[in-house]
Amino acid sequence: MSTIMDFEPAVAKNMVVEFKGATYNINSSDIVDFLQACETFMSIHGNDFEIMIQTISDTIIDNSNPEMTMGVLGPQLKFLREVGYLLSGLVSNIE
Repeated sequence: MSTIMDFEPAVAKNMVVEFKGATYNINSSDIVDFLQACETFMSIHGNDFEIMIQTISDTIIDNSNPEMTMGVLGPQLKFLREVGYLLSGLVSNIE
């Protein structure tokens, strides 16, 4: 795997990665958009992403509280939506 970075002073804008014969463009602006979106409904510091994922997983797997309110579920569902946007836009195949 090789990596080529396009830099502005102290800010990576674009990264091209080759993996298993395919070339991918990784867009850092999608990462910034993801962080900004998540920050509107949750803390994004430390291991907060890992905690959110574990909370969602535990809720779904254990069905811990069938009377859980949308006030509690809302941030979890928004986080999943933002992760989906991030993953779909983060890496694009260059052909």
